Amino acid sequence: MKTNPEIFDWSSALASVGGDRNFLSEVAGLFQAAWPTLLGNIRAGLATGDLWAVESSARLVEGAARNVSAKNVYESARQLEFLARQGAVRASQAACANLEHEVEALKPYLAPLRDPKDF
Repeated sequence: MKTNPEIFDWSSALASVGGDRNFLSEVAGLFQAAWPTLLGNIRAGLATGDLWAVESSARLVEGAARNVSAKNVYESARQLEFLARQGAVRASQAACANLEHEVEALKPYLAPLRDPKDF
């Protein structure tokens, strides 16, 4: 299994689900399914100045990233949540771009998790 602890920590992810590969596959699938909606909510919030929506969506991304042991995504979402809470619109926009970059870097690591017998 391809791993980079900063992007995706395979051992930690598997340990977090008690070694249950099927469950890890489900958790990763939920993250992948939720991401487009959460990103849409973040972008809409930034476009309309609704930083509460940005903050709450970033918090959900943070939790999902923690569940799949995706450190960089977790830290990026945490930063976005903090900046939105502070009312820093421009900094939140930059943090959103960084979060998107980190999720794109994570996707190749999660793709093999679609089918537990592949890992």
